Amino acid sequence: NDLTPDLTSGAAGAITSFREKVAADLEKFKSDNSTFATKVSISLASLVNSVPIEERDKVTMDVFKYVVYEQVEEVGMDKWIAAKEPTDFIDEIVIAVYKEGHVPADVLEDLNKADLPAELKGLSRHMADTQSKIAQRKDKRSSEVIMKQNIVGK
Repeated sequence: NDLTPDLTSGAAGAITSFREKVAADLEKFKSDNSTFATKVSISLASLVNSVPIEERDKVTMDVFKYVVYEQVEEVGMDKWIAAKEPTDFIDEIVIAVYKEGHVPADVLEDLNKADLPAELKGLSRHMADTQSKIAQRKDKRSSEVIMKQNIVGK
């Protein structure tokens, strides 16, 4: 049947084999009770090199990132945290995976910031601006007081 997609070649094959590799790596990580963090590397160039050029628009970095997050959720039974590490490259990324209770504080903080709804981000920006304006006013007032004392003192 020509309508059934071939999941072993082309774009589908690249995604399927990547999913299987990530799942196998995460199963090993899951069974290793002495390891609490692992890293999954995604190199777009190496993952798409076997994909025909006309199908490469189907295998984007976002697709592979989704596969990693999906597998982390599935294998980790919603108890693991996956966080993309900062990088200077757009075609290569590393996603760190942490077992429950072993997420570094800075990673947790960054993830929580990313989860803030837009209005909360706006509110926190507004509060910071307000505090800054209050500090500027206090500084201006104290400068005025000093200036007046200097004028009166002369």
